[in-house]
Amino acid sequence: MSGFTKTGILPLLISDNIKCTHGFSTREGGVSHGDGLDTLDLGMGKEEDVKENRRRFASALGSDSSRMFSAKQIHSSIVMAVTENDIGRHFECDGFVTSEKGLLLTVKVADCVPILLCDETNVIGAVHAGWRGTVGGITLSAVKKMIALGASPENIKVAIGPCIHPCCYEVDIPFINAVKEAEYGSELLQYIVPSEKADKFYADLPSMNRHLLLSVGIKSENINVCDVCTCCQSDAFFSHRASHGKRGLMMGGIVL
Repeated sequence: MSGFTKTGILPLLISDNIKCTHGFSTREGGVSHGDGLDTLDLGMGKEEDVKENRRRFASALGSDSSRMFSAKQIHSSIVMAVTENDIGRHFECDGFVTSEKGLLLTVKVADCVPILLCDETNVIGAVHAGWRGTVGGITLSAVKKMIALGASPENIKVAIGPCIHPCCYEVDIPFINAVKEAEYGSELLQYIVPSEKADKFYADLPSMNRHLLLSVGIKSENINVCDVCTCCQSDAFFSHRASHGKRGLMMGGIVL
């Protein structure tokens, strides 16, 4: 896990390049059981188990689950700027940004790409980038929202967390056609390569998101990409593809 450290009683992956409090969860340290939910399921199982697991996750980040922002994710490129006044609101989006201290921004994943962003200690963001959000430019939406709050692209540090990698993310021709039609798809096709099977390909979502971040002025040395594939290591991370949908949800979280 070059550039990342696994730490804490509740194991979290921490990026070496982000100084503010943040982390990516694993499957470890929770109370959930059964149907692929063991043990730190943060969104799919029994309400009381998810509530306790989220309490543990927030606590590990020095926060409280009552200050956690977690949306109904819709595989979009929608990013919301939030403040203290938005605590408790229902959101349908795939990312958050804020310049206020003490707000825990989170995204839920189980193969999709969790991305945490920080401009020193002034503005933070959290993004859920599935393939639709990726080719729709959700990372660009997040950076634009951060700039509006006072961030500077050259100062933004980015951690792309554990997710499915091209070794396991096999796609087909309809997928490629859908990418071609997306807003940023044409420039991201270079990250889809043929597999050994006829009419099958491998897609590299982390590299797609890195490409878009570089295109808006994020420095290469400020982008840290976790090399862990959640599908390859589904014993340690929830993976939708490896479990055929029988899985819990992990989180990436960040707080000023």
